[in-house]
Amino acid sequence: MKEMEVGGKIKGGVKIRRFEPPDYSEAVALDAEAGGGHDPYLLTYFYENYPTSFLVAEEGGRIVGMVLGFRQSPLEGRVFWIAVRSGYRGRGVGRRLLMELLEIFRRLGVVDVILEVRATNKRAQGLYVDLGFEIFTTAKNYYPDGEGAIIMRRSL
Repeated sequence: MKEMEVGGKIKGGVKIRRFEPPDYSEAVALDAEAGGGHDPYLLTYFYENYPTSFLVAEEGGRIVGMVLGFRQSPLEGRVFWIAVRSGYRGRGVGRRLLMELLEIFRRLGVVDVILEVRATNKRAQGLYVDLGFEIFTTAKNYYPDGEGAIIMRRSL
């Protein structure tokens, strides 16, 4: 697969780039801070299997955000997880990560993108709507703690 350019800086000197192995420990810490609770091996799995669509936001050598995505079928992409450190929320980091991922999906020939979001996460839902996502369906008791999810979709 041809290399695709990723990157650029946003407010405060935050740079978007692909995940690299030295980012691992900070990415695990960010996942824990953001409430992901994912098995740390998941980050290795995404790096090994979907390196093109595993992006981080970095400022001053520190990982302040990340997005993990993958192409789940030839025409459909999936946003698996997006996380931004609390001090960087509301500064456009999550928006930029997601916009970069959507562009990667577009270049890969994806025509639809799907994601799920906690029913109580109104801030994230607002971002997704701003970026063109629409509610596709809902799922009760989707998360391990019993919270429901809103499944959202958008065309590219």
